[in-house]
Amino acid sequence: MADRLELQGRHGKSRVRVSRVWRRPAAAGGHVIVEWNVAVSVVSDCLPSYTSDDNSAIVATDSIKNTVYVKAKECTEIVSMEEFAVILGRHFTSLYPQVSEATVTIAERPWERVVVDGKPHSHGFKLGVEKHVTEVIVKKSGNLLINSGIQGYSLLKTTQVFLPDANLSHWGCLGSLVKTVYVLYF
Repeated sequence: MADRLELQGRHGKSRVRVSRVWRRPAAAGGHVIVEWNVAVSVVSDCLPSYTSDDNSAIVATDSIKNTVYVKAKECTEIVSMEEFAVILGRHFTSLYPQVSEATVTIAERPWERVVVDGKPHSHGFKLGVEKHVTEVIVKKSGNLLINSGIQGYSLLKTTQVFLPDANLSHWGCLGSLVKTVYVLYF
């Protein structure tokens, strides 16, 4: 049995929507765009904020939101959502002495280049289907945990769905459809 109870103070900001465009010339592959929905959660000893008039351990939600926008603008080179999450996590764990851990969750909308006359357009995009997601935990010690994946990845087969056997051959299942939606993490 535990001798004492430890409480962990966690607070943050979610649903911060940010888009970033890197404007490269057409010869270099054209523009690159990302659209991210970002959530940041920080761990700090913020219990005194609830028991007294001391809010010094709290990172303001507007500060978190504005930091997401500023850090996106500062990324002059193309970064992945995982790299951006690490940048944010390291910022919060290094700037604020009271923050011991930052969890950054990002969902990326999959913008795909439009094809015109058989060639990828340099600055035209259409929205794809599957969503790329990541959760990055950054500890003040520098340790990282990165978990990324894809949500909503759909596959469809239009024939030869099942292997023929005595039970299936009577039902015409070889011509059936099968569809599945995957959530993949790596």
